[in-house]
Amino acid sequence: MRTASSPTTASNIRLVLVGVIGLVSITSGSTVVRASSTGDGTVETVDNQLCAFPLDITVSNAGEMHRIGKTNVRVTGHADVTLRNLTTHATALLKASGPFAFDRTTHTATFSGVQLWFGGQFVPYLTTNGKGSFDANFVLTSASSNATVIDPCALVGPVPSVQPVTGPAPWGLPTDALSQIKFAGLIPLIGSLIRHDHEHLDVIVNGQAVTVPAGVGQAEPQDFGPCPAGITNGDCATGHFVDALVAISPLHTHSSSGIIHVEADRSAVFTLGEFFNEWGVRLSQTCIGGYCADGSNEMRVYVNGTQVTGDPSAVVFSEHQEIAVIYGGPGAFNSVPSTYNGGWPDDPGGGCGGTGEPSCNP
Repeated sequence: MRTASSPTTASNIRLVLVGVIGLVSITSGSTVVRASSTGDGTVETVDNQLCAFPLDITVSNAGEMHRIGKTNVRVTGHADVTLRNLTTHATALLKASGPFAFDRTTHTATFSGVQLWFGGQFVPYLTTNGKGSFDANFVLTSASSNATVIDPCALVGPVPSVQPVTGPAPWGLPTDALSQIKFAGLIPLIGSLIRHDHEHLDVIVNGQAVTVPAGVGQAEPQDFGPCPAGITNGDCATGHFVDALVAISPLHTHSSSGIIHVEADRSAVFTLGEFFNEWGVRLSQTCIGGYCADGSNEMRVYVNGTQVTGDPSAVVFSEHQEIAVIYGGPGAFNSVPSTYNGGWPDDPGGGCGGTGEPSCNP
């Protein structure tokens, strides 16, 4: 299997964190996780980072839980999930009723009906309703089209505003990542990657570079610190690597380098507009954030040094693009970046799964 190019330390940490709450045991050589703390199939944990309040999560009537791939936990059969805002004591109930079967001989899996998908701390982030299956590499061989992003914070707390900001730079991460991912029309990953490539985004306002923050497209991003010794290219050029504990969108950033990762578990076309929507920053043909074209200034978008005509939101991502979003007076466009020279995360191998690229799972 061709694997993603994220530093292995961060990937391994994220895998371990899925089960560190001390309420589950994982059988050797299996994907089965059994609730064992109370003896009645109940798991309870508190997440203190995803929401603006402590979120209590209780999974009951679950029986077995199945880990899918390296990052997600899935509850089998019937399961009830109670969410509780520990500040206001507001509650919400989620239910899963569809069967999930794992074949230990072929290492394939099938599911149907209503399913709930969980990340670290057993936070539910996605529901599907319909049939789907995984092959032995946990690649989705078929998937329900009825996938809906869950934002537990919005279910038991204030409904977040997901409208892109129209204020001045800098622009940080959105307050409610899952609601913002949903607003962008993106589906967080549940299976192994069938595409992984990289683009670079420069945002320049009035001659000043604007930081594209680490953690865009991530629910509960964690800073795992310095990359492994000797790795200084790509995301590691910033000295730190950020990865999601709960869920991750097909479009995301792992660092403040401006590198955008396209990591998809299903076939789709991904655009610049989707990335800006999940970042929560306005992008149109005339505006970036709070900066709009007027008599003295323009807003232009370039791909590999060539100006985009028409709606920049429609720019389709492909491997190793240099995308520049520039706002300012006439002099702002005298030196437009046409290539990214900071080193790609996948050097020298290139991406996988995109047009003209090798398969991620040969």
